Amino acid sequence: MANAAAPAPEANMGEPAPRLDARLKVTGEARYASDFPVGNPAFACLVTSTIAKGRITQFDLADARTVPGVLDILTYENASDLKHVPFGSASTSTQELGPQIDHEGQIIAVLLADTFEAAQDAAGRVRVTYAAETPSATFGAQGLTEDDATKVSERIKEAPAAGDVEAALAAADVTIDQEYATPPQHHNPIELFTRRESGTPTG
Repeated sequence: MANAAAPAPEANMGEPAPRLDARLKVTGEARYASDFPVGNPAFACLVTSTIAKGRITQFDLADARTVPGVLDILTYENASDLKHVPFGSASTSTQELGPQIDHEGQIIAVLLADTFEAAQDAAGRVRVTYAAETPSATFGAQGLTEDDATKVSERIKEAPAAGDVEAALAAADVTIDQEYATPPQHHNPIELFTRRESGTPTG
């Protein structure tokens, strides 16, 4: 059976090109940057915010520094001394660390150690004091209205009104009221992000 030709590209697409590494990738034979061993690597583990909105008022790193193998602990208080290396619009650098908390799970510190286990252990010992604020995911709780939303997206103002949700729910034989929570989802290519740099961390 002959291979079907690729469909003609749409106006917003580029021209199709052969992927010379396609067979290696789908069979697991491709070698990525993370597959090559390096000598004496340092391992990192992230510390993330446990609140959704507010500010960091204090770090207590004393217990974390007692873990054998810890090389350094990066926070907004010392990360500004590092050289900024741009990685494109989707990158995250230590220079983005700061005291302001905008969402739960925000990266607030990076633990560096001789082993990943040591970095992970030390990360769990970091104590953070926050000045927490009340987060909101709705317009009303922030004193905003739907008219304010149209300033961000004209589509909201132009969205057609259809149906009567409240009436449909009231007339339904069965209704389900349930809340679900999902962890953050990130789009990643096949190759894991790997960054290699030379140098000696300061402690």
